[in-house]
Amino acid sequence: MKPRSIVIALIALAVAVGGYLFYKDNEFRRTHGQVTEVSLFNFDQEVNAEKDAKPVLIYFYRQKDGAPVDVEQLKVVKDFAWRTAGDVKVVAVNCSHLENIPLAIAHGALRYPAFVIIYGDDKKSGADGQFTSLDELNRLHDLIEDEAVKKIP
Repeated sequence: MKPRSIVIALIALAVAVGGYLFYKDNEFRRTHGQVTEVSLFNFDQEVNAEKDAKPVLIYFYRQKDGAPVDVEQLKVVKDFAWRTAGDVKVVAVNCSHLENIPLAIAHGALRYPAFVIIYGDDKKSGADGQFTSLDELNRLHDLIEDEAVKKIP
């Protein structure tokens, strides 16, 4: 066998393995890297059941039809969910539905958009009522992770 054939075979193998790993990662993120819409009625099932296993980011918003700020904020939240797939569960609560307002008040979200991240019994809140960047969401995630690490004996 010629050395050139070996090199071509190794390159083809590397491309095939890389493509397979990319496919599996993309499949995982499509399953776990999504923003889950919750309400008062399924909040316990989606959030309280998960918060002891991994951090849960709750995005409280009030939907205004076609408002550009809402669209841009949702893009940031979806990007955060995609990047932290499997590590953080991201849920969204639409507070324009009356049944969800007590949920927002219970978590300290009085202005929208608001972000709260919960991990076990720890809770950290972002700035309410203003656009939040991906860096701010990562900072909240790091804060809650640091709290969890401090509690480990």
